[in-house]
Amino acid sequence: MSIDMSNETDALNNHDKQVYDPKVKRSCLKNLIVFSIAYLLQFSAANGLSNLQSSLNSRENLGVTSLLVCSVSFTATCLFLPNIMLQMAGFKWPLVICNAFVSCYICANFKANFIVLLSASIFLGIALGALWTYQGTFIAHLAHEFNKNSESKNPNILVKFFGIFFILFQLNQLIGNMISSLVLNPQTLKNFANSFIIVSNESANSSCGKNECPGPTSVIPRPDDDKVYVLCSIYLGISLIALFSLVFFLDNHKPDQDDLEKVSKTVKETFKLLLTSVEKLLLLPILGFYALIITFVTVEFARSFIACAYGIHSIGLWFVIWGVSSSIFSIIIGHLVKYIRKTNMLLIGMVIQCSSIIYLLFWSLDSIVYIIIFLAVVLGCLDTLNATCINAIIGDVFHDKLSSAYAANRFCMSLFFLTAFSLSEVLCVYQKMYTILTLGAISIVCLIIFKLRVGKSFKNV
Repeated sequence: MSIDMSNETDALNNHDKQVYDPKVKRSCLKNLIVFSIAYLLQFSAANGLSNLQSSLNSRENLGVTSLLVCSVSFTATCLFLPNIMLQMAGFKWPLVICNAFVSCYICANFKANFIVLLSASIFLGIALGALWTYQGTFIAHLAHEFNKNSESKNPNILVKFFGIFFILFQLNQLIGNMISSLVLNPQTLKNFANSFIIVSNESANSSCGKNECPGPTSVIPRPDDDKVYVLCSIYLGISLIALFSLVFFLDNHKPDQDDLEKVSKTVKETFKLLLTSVEKLLLLPILGFYALIITFVTVEFARSFIACAYGIHSIGLWFVIWGVSSSIFSIIIGHLVKYIRKTNMLLIGMVIQCSSIIYLLFWSLDSIVYIIIFLAVVLGCLDTLNATCINAIIGDVFHDKLSSAYAANRFCMSLFFLTAFSLSEVLCVYQKMYTILTLGAISIVCLIIFKLRVGKSFKNV
């Protein structure tokens, strides 16, 4: 999935001389751990449930519509509302409120209907916009405070703090999806292979794969209500643990005046960058391609290839493999960038992703099941590659205006996700796949032009 990271390294070194206070350092580390664990738990529940939406609430396309509404809400509020909340209430209580919104969304899935679930999706979009804004801002604030109270100043402390956060956060796909797989199919761990056996449902199987289209024929049989209640109850419990850990263990840090001024300035510079930078414009098709791939995996692939053919219980297990592969590759990629340029890695990744889509165009129920499992490994690794390379390229090329560049990245990604979910409402699976391949070809051309433009100035890009 995509990672936004604002570079505050310069700010960490611009500090006034203060008395060294080890208590502040311990407080910063404690708050970082509490913050990271809360995000791990909350996104384990939120992502685990989101991955099931296209299948769990497939009737009248309710699940996909809820994801679309969430994207609309995220896009409309991600640049402005989180900053207003930050100025009014600091970090802690907006975080608590946003976590409560996520809990409300989970509650709406107990007995989902259009009014309840779509209303909850609006608040989920607001919550996600704020949570990802605070993720960068709060960690940067803690790193600044930590460095201010250290005898020896570490210019890389922000990177280390982000590293601690993502080591914990990346486990969310493993935890959330393992829970859904075990609840929907308790035999998952006893017999892994049988989790991917073709289900006997001729009416559903006839439209599995690329030929599935929005409408009555796309309905996936919903699990028993008892299983849905158990699953939602577990997710709600995890969400509430995250909520109360923030209430009782997170200190109520107030943003510095510099943070507030920087936030206001970032919003203005974001739109300026989008309108004036050729390099940023060349990256837009690549961001769109990334968003289309993610939505295809979470909506069409999860519903039409996994749930339709192997049963809804297999979705969680497939995403567990995805999450584990993504986490492992996040360690490997740090060594690969020493030998392969980031644009070259991104090009290779896009070619492999397009090849995977082409394979799925020819997929049938008779295809070897282990290829579908292997795709979880491949696409999980490529998700990490995309997120890492895109953010690293932005960090290198736009190093003098990082906050604006990452804000523009987040805003554009939200627009592309909105578009991608909208396409899922109207296009058949094969039409969405051809759209991905077309945008993939455009993205490869744009990336080559981008590489030629910046290659001489930035040797490591």
